[in-house]
Amino acid sequence: MKTLFICSVTCVLFGTATAVFADTVDVSAPILPKVLTLYAQEGVTLPTAPTAELALVASASLIFETLLADCKSNPTYAGAYAGISLWNPVDAPLTPTQLTANYSLVAQCSYEQYTAKPYWIPKLVNDVDICGTQLGSDWRLPTEADLASFTDENFATMQNTLIGIADGTFWGGFYFTLHIYVRAADGSLVQGDLTPGVAQRITPFPASIDWTRHYESDLSLRCIRVSSGS
Repeated sequence: MKTLFICSVTCVLFGTATAVFADTVDVSAPILPKVLTLYAQEGVTLPTAPTAELALVASASLIFETLLADCKSNPTYAGAYAGISLWNPVDAPLTPTQLTANYSLVAQCSYEQYTAKPYWIPKLVNDVDICGTQLGSDWRLPTEADLASFTDENFATMQNTLIGIADGTFWGGFYFTLHIYVRAADGSLVQGDLTPGVAQRITPFPASIDWTRHYESDLSLRCIRVSSGS
């Protein structure tokens, strides 16, 4: 049986337990790109060398922790996002109200200050281990098998949680879509859907898209981390 929990700062957790072992799956907050950085190097100017692709990803990626701290404390614009609550491990967990405010304000700040949108260039997502390079080597892109292992209860809890965090606001909904990038069983990059009860969990990208240019959709780049215990 799997149980879904919510991290106090960045992710959701799936805990799987048996009499012999326990596994935990952490699902990260989205990694957003600075789209102006991507726009300047997309299409025919998109780097092809692995090191150059990696450098572009590093310069464009925005992770939640970085945004949370900068949006709260940057003297140039912090006052606009004063409602952000920073968490210390010695403190009590943030309340649902604080979490909702954090996610909404970080989404707003990421757009207003960094021109961030969930418009990654698919070729970069396919070629570069964005999860591993930006969050740590134990993080990776979700797979088709991961989605197949989640229960109806997991999907329902995730939807309810993310909708609750979004709280009906434009910014919260912008940051917490249920559509994600997924690695299919054949190794290809596909679109995944975390919506409960959906008939098709993964779908290929439209044949018409240019993989070297940003893809305008609500797909978010989320990562997972699987921890096994005994």
